[in-house]
Amino acid sequence: MRSIEVGNFEIHALADGLVRLPAPFFPGLDARRHPDAFAEDGTVHVPAGAFLIRGGGRTILVDAGLGPREIEFPEGLQPDDGDMGAGGGLPVALAEAGCSPADVDTVVLTHLHSDHVGWIAPQGTPYFPNATVLYGAQDWAALVEPVGRHDWTRMALETVRSHGHLRELHGDVEIAPGVTARHAPGHTPGHYVLDITADGRRLLLLGDVLHTPAQLGDSNIRFVSDTDPSLALLTRQRWLREVAGTDTIVAPAHFPGLQFFRVTADRVAEPVDAVAVGS
Repeated sequence: MRSIEVGNFEIHALADGLVRLPAPFFPGLDARRHPDAFAEDGTVHVPAGAFLIRGGGRTILVDAGLGPREIEFPEGLQPDDGDMGAGGGLPVALAEAGCSPADVDTVVLTHLHSDHVGWIAPQGTPYFPNATVLYGAQDWAALVEPVGRHDWTRMALETVRSHGHLRELHGDVEIAPGVTARHAPGHTPGHYVLDITADGRRLLLLGDVLHTPAQLGDSNIRFVSDTDPSLALLTRQRWLREVAGTDTIVAPAHFPGLQFFRVTADRVAEPVDAVAVGS
């Protein structure tokens, strides 16, 4: 686990599990040009996790991992006899950060894909009993309504809604002083970025705006589940322009090691000093 300070905020990267994604999940990603993107099994290994923000009397969780489950490869894309991925590590990661589920007052879901919603209500009960769960309003009609009532994500969100703890986000919204949710559509219609600013420092939790470090140098590489590929490209380009060559620290949801880094003017990830915790 790694953590970093931004003014009075402490941000922890919390790993829940790992997913192995076959090359077709990344249209435009050429293994010859980006061999470092692929593991020995020929897939792209991406963490599934979350980020914990503490400061100013607030405890905010950004995303909620895969949850306690395994996922299988889609038919025809299985490279071996193993599973595509599994979650389950978030409770331990929270404990290592000195946080219990009851301490969390707000959960911000960058979007409503299942690998970001897993611990919302995995056993039919809200896992974060005192938390308000926030999500981009546009994602409900696009991602939740079309699926059946027994879908993993829908059941979790309906459970939280039944307890009166589910809230929509519209436009840019200040979650807490110094923490703003900024609408960044494309990967999904209601996708959000978390912007943390304090004492002259800035950190962006980019969610799924970026999926692989290869996109830093080639924003035309996309992800197969982008609901609007053209808009997702514009959003990638917008945020890369905004941070490249600046002191802004960024942390996408699925980069190896859930790393914190700056983007240089020539679009290279430059790691920042982060404190290793619990290793």
